[in-house]
Amino acid sequence: MTDVFITGLLFVVVSTGTLSILFKDLYVSVILLSIFSFLSSLLFYVSHAPDVAITEAAVGAGMTTLIFVWAVHACSTRSPQTAGIKLSAGVLIDVLLVAAVGITLFIFLPPLQGTPSFLRDFLFENGYRDTGALNLVSAVYLGYRAFDTFGETIVLLCAVTGSIYFLSRPQQ
Repeated sequence: MTDVFITGLLFVVVSTGTLSILFKDLYVSVILLSIFSFLSSLLFYVSHAPDVAITEAAVGAGMTTLIFVWAVHACSTRSPQTAGIKLSAGVLIDVLLVAAVGITLFIFLPPLQGTPSFLRDFLFENGYRDTGALNLVSAVYLGYRAFDTFGETIVLLCAVTGSIYFLSRPQQ
C-alpha cells in the first residue's frame, strides 16, 4: 500500500469520526460510526492484521451498528427538526481532542514500509515444528495466537448474543 492511500484513508476515518460527533440526527451518527468501523477494519487489514480487521468488521461495523440503531429507535422519538450539525462548547472540545490525538499519532507513529518479512520467514521455518499444524494460517491462529483468537471469539459471541436478546424483546 502506498503512503498516499493510507494517509487518505486516515483522513477519511478522521473526517467520518468528526462528522459522527457533529450531526444532530442520531441515525446519521450511527451510520457514520459504522462507516468509521469499516474503514478502521480496512486500515487494520492493510497494516497486516487481518484477524483484527475481521473482528472489527464483524463487531464494530456489524453488531455494534445493529445495537446502536436499536437503542436509538427504542430510546428516542424523531422530530422533523433533528437534522443538521450541532455546535456547542462540549462538541467542539470533543472534536479538538479527537483531532489532537489523531495528529499526535500521525506525527509519532512510524510509517509502514513493506511487509514484515522477518515474521513471515520465522513462521515458514518454525511453524510446523512449533505447532504441528500443516497449514501456516492455522499455526498462527490456533498456535501462536490461540488466546487472542479465543478472546475475539468470546467478544463476537457476546455481541451476537446480546444483540439477539435485545432485538427479540417486545417493544414497550
